[in-house]
Amino acid sequence: MTKNEASAHQTVTVLSQDGEHIGLTYPRRAAGLVKKGRARYVNDSMIRLESVSDAEITEDIKMDNINTLNENKPVQEQPVNRLYFNAREWNFNKDCQHNVGNRSFMQGPDGTLSEAFMIGDWGYNWTEIVTKQLILPKKTLHTFTFWLNGGENDNNNEVCRFEIVFNNEYEERYTFNLNRNFIRPLKKVNGWELYEIPFMTADNEYTQLRFVAQRAYMTVMTAKPIEEYAALPDSVDEFESERPQRHNIIFEDGWPTNTWYSTRALREKHNKTANVPEKHELSFHAAENLMNQAHALNGRVSFATDEISKKLDGISGLYASLGEEIGNAVSRAISGRDPGDIDIDDICSDIMDKFSDQIDNITDEISSAIDELNGAVQDMSDSIEDMNDDD
Repeated sequence: MTKNEASAHQTVTVLSQDGEHIGLTYPRRAAGLVKKGRARYVNDSMIRLESVSDAEITEDIKMDNINTLNENKPVQEQPVNRLYFNAREWNFNKDCQHNVGNRSFMQGPDGTLSEAFMIGDWGYNWTEIVTKQLILPKKTLHTFTFWLNGGENDNNNEVCRFEIVFNNEYEERYTFNLNRNFIRPLKKVNGWELYEIPFMTADNEYTQLRFVAQRAYMTVMTAKPIEEYAALPDSVDEFESERPQRHNIIFEDGWPTNTWYSTRALREKHNKTANVPEKHELSFHAAENLMNQAHALNGRVSFATDEISKKLDGISGLYASLGEEIGNAVSRAISGRDPGDIDIDDICSDIMDKFSDQIDNITDEISSAIDELNGAVQDMSDSIEDMNDDD
């Protein structure tokens, strides 16, 4: 993608960090700001300042526009049309044959229930959700705000995009890659990332918005104006730089628990090189762990004891009904027949085999319950030994 072309005209729109329109500047000047890390490209013809407090850049760009207009009056602030994701206004793209996903309420990053759309999976099902054709004002700056979760896998081959299609001209669409830090979110809270995407409609009027996902679950959620999240503190993943994919709500912990980049595995890795806590800290944590295990042991013992008691009652019941079962079987066998023709030994043997199998099953279950008790006691013993070693 070519981001700059030398031109004698100001063709690059400049936005403040908050998405407000500042003015226009020259392509070379825009490239210089990006190169110095003071701005970033939003698309081919738009940059966004990285630091809104950089008053010198802002004033210079405003002066550029004043000089271009050859007027000595301030630049008029361009109005911004703010758009927000609403899950109920989006549907699967019927042109895609393998859409997967669903719309539902879920707990958002701020702890409140909000409606979201989860799309895509770990397979190759190309999934798109789209809006209806929107009629937006021409030559107007718009922003589109939403929360995003997921959209990455550990093979780095996923698709996670936001697209804007004007006048059904798909080849001329705007594409925003929302994975791998191509675009920085405004906030990161509890695994969710807040985005506000700016775009100009120029001479276009009919507009369709799209989200695209493949090879990773991606969830888009309703968001409020970004000002309402000013007091919401960021909660960035402590191992973000090491993980091959970002947080995904389909996992209980945000990441697979059986991988090398699970939270538990990474904490164990870093604890090996961390400073060893003092003795009293070790004793405190060991004692706390021992107390928790004692409560757990009590529950496991109660459960195992109840199970053993029930199984023993079951064996007693079987023996109590054995004679009755044999008597009934013999009565049925000789009904209307000569008793001399009946093999009583065979009947008794069949019934005993059946009872024996039932008793064997109950005995196995009792053995399992006893093993559970032994395991619980061993766990407690190991914890006590660990605490003694720490002291």
